[in-house]
Amino acid sequence: MDKKQQQTVAMLFLASSTSIGASQIIQSNGSNLMDFTQGMLAGIGIAGMMLAIVTAGRYNKRSQ
Repeated sequence: MDKKQQQTVAMLFLASSTSIGASQIIQSNGSNLMDFTQGMLAGIGIAGMMLAIVTAGRYNKRSQ
């Protein structure tokens, strides 16, 4: 895996973890919209982390 690919995976992982962190900080206070936003941020973060893991695995498999 070259430097550019490492940076791409790292940025995807960082953005995903930030999304999950933001979803945990938001307080819903019973609002349906805030609950929806919290769920979307968590879902996007989880999907992004899974994508980062799969992408890193593909890069490592190709380099061998």
